[in-house]
Amino acid sequence: MKSWIGIAALVGAALGGGAALAQQTPAMNRAEAMALYAAGGFPISADGKSPTNRCGKPANPRITFIDFNGDKVKDALFTDSDNGACYGPDKRFFAMAVKEKDGSWRGLGGWAGTAQAVGSDRNGWLSIVWTSNGEKRPLAYNGTSYAAETAAPPPAPDSTRDAAIFRAAGFKQTRRGWESGCDDPSAGAPYDPGAIDQVKDLNGDGRPEAVVTEGGGFCYGNTGMAFHLVGQQPDGSWKLIYNSIGIPEFLATKGVGGWPDILVGGPGFCFPVLRWNGRAYAQHRMEYDGKPCRR
Repeated sequence: MKSWIGIAALVGAALGGGAALAQQTPAMNRAEAMALYAAGGFPISADGKSPTNRCGKPANPRITFIDFNGDKVKDALFTDSDNGACYGPDKRFFAMAVKEKDGSWRGLGGWAGTAQAVGSDRNGWLSIVWTSNGEKRPLAYNGTSYAAETAAPPPAPDSTRDAAIFRAAGFKQTRRGWESGCDDPSAGAPYDPGAIDQVKDLNGDGRPEAVVTEGGGFCYGNTGMAFHLVGQQPDGSWKLIYNSIGIPEFLATKGVGGWPDILVGGPGFCFPVLRWNGRAYAQHRMEYDGKPCRR
């Protein structure tokens, strides 16, 4: 399960913000928050007010809390953007930090560009695809940090199938990629075109489903992401099943027809869980880390 925290929430609460913010952030004190940002390559400025990037300039990284190594402890993925020269032509940067058993934070590396998790390796660590300057390279954990793999990159996607998936999700192809139309370049908000996060038979009927994600602050606010679930039909076509702002996590619990429950993550620490009722996904309960919760 993932939860996204912005700088205003985490630093505002742990470095002196109000109680309302603190209720929406991980439980950490000032020293822990500063250690987290330092491990991610964003040390807090000397005046204690904001993180700084690798160029020494004020930064506003978004933190995604996600379990990198399967130990059931939330680690941290930092993503940041800069319209200057700090991050090169990509204007984007990401870094990762893992929370150790003693509660300390350890940096796993940082790269100009964007990251996408594509499953886990044989040791249980997430495999990452790093995209920079239009090229994709795999990153894998080497026992100390993440590093570019020497193996050949993943095979090229099935372009015909992928186009059908995007169109079923309501996306159109543009010069930047596949887009839903939920972006306004003039607004200056970060934006990531549509991407196929996974293709998998979720309900055991022998036909695959696909999850299409899109990132951006213009339409998706502090959550910064939306997803579209589409499924292949008996005639081979694809159909939209559900879409929502948030970060989807497919759970072991199931609804009608073997469809998995979906936890929709985002800012905060109590999330809706949707269940398939035979016709559509509808809210079934509220949950955090497998336990009932109330907003």
